[in-house]
Amino acid sequence: METIQEYLNNLWGYIGDLVAERRREPGIDDLLGALVRARDENQDRLSETELVELAGGLLAAGHETTVTQIPNFVYVLLQNPDQLARLRADPSLVPAAVEELLRYVPLGVGSSFARYAKEDVEVGGVLVRAGEPVLGSLSSANRDGTVFADPDRLDLDREQNPHLGFGHGVHHCVGAQLARMELQVAVATLVTRLPGLRLAVPAAELEWKRGMLVRGLLGMPVAW
Repeated sequence: METIQEYLNNLWGYIGDLVAERRREPGIDDLLGALVRARDENQDRLSETELVELAGGLLAAGHETTVTQIPNFVYVLLQNPDQLARLRADPSLVPAAVEELLRYVPLGVGSSFARYAKEDVEVGGVLVRAGEPVLGSLSSANRDGTVFADPDRLDLDREQNPHLGFGHGVHHCVGAQLARMELQVAVATLVTRLPGLRLAVPAAELEWKRGMLVRGLLGMPVAW
């Protein structure tokens, strides 16, 4: 715990320096600058601690998610050689492939953000009583057979794909479009520049992260 707190303090210090920079140079027009203005011009909207921790959360969320999904996507494509071959033969499929991979590949390791029933309600044949918590699983929703045909199959030709890979409503990812662009560039680059890309070790030897909010590989040795 002491090491974790030390690292957190380093992160808060780093973000604090960036906040101070935005105050010295208010002309910097970016998301952090907007948050600083929201704090300074309307101090009832954000406390200084909330400002720093929100910015730190955005930094971590914008980095850890994308760098984890890139190898996740590559791993799944390598396990589905027919789909990978189609992508290599027709890179114009990359945008649709990224959407399908966002649906097919779970990123979160579980469910969070419990919702509490205001009144008794039956959901899926189960009675949820007023005051009881309910956890929704985005991963399960992305495999909902009433929404997606053949939901457990990776299908790069899927036309209707209302996946929840970026959440929904007020919890929709603020960086969704940036993440899409990053994932499309990464997948397109790998399939076009490294047509012989393959795992350098048996899949069974790969290790997965533990104790993280996101699901991903510790490492993925590859050859080409």
